[in-house]
Amino acid sequence: MPEVAPRSPAPEVEPERATAITELGIAFRSAFRSLRSLRGRDTHRGNEIGHAQYELLAELCVRGPLQAGELAEAVEASAATVSGMLDGLSEADLVERTRSDTDRRIVVVKVTRRGKRKVEARKALWQARWQAALEGLDDEELQTAARVLERIHGIFCEQQRES
Repeated sequence: MPEVAPRSPAPEVEPERATAITELGIAFRSAFRSLRSLRGRDTHRGNEIGHAQYELLAELCVRGPLQAGELAEAVEASAATVSGMLDGLSEADLVERTRSDTDRRIVVVKVTRRGKRKVEARKALWQARWQAALEGLDDEELQTAARVLERIHGIFCEQQRES
């Protein structure tokens, strides 16, 4: 394993800034836990799709047909987990699996019209929730929040590279 250079100690920060950073960390962890809980409670509920299934379908809508392995990588789930979810989504006529014309070993997954309608319905629901939750924040505040989240994303990407 390669040696990692020791990091220099964190610079001193003003108490108010330290408090603000701590509050941001607490809020981020709380939001992350809520999302993880939402995904953890996912089960196929009759005619409704869960959050994890929605993520698969949304990815297919955005990127088009994908191999199951590519889809698993895109949603950061194991191939076995995605395969199981695709079984249910296929049975519900939300995705279609076909063998590649060029290599019969490869199975390509694409979203069906019914699947696209499910994604659009869920997207509309969440868009309304986001708009209500963010009511009263101006565009500059939202852009600042987006930059903060991008930086937090960068922290986790850096940690993955170091691991």
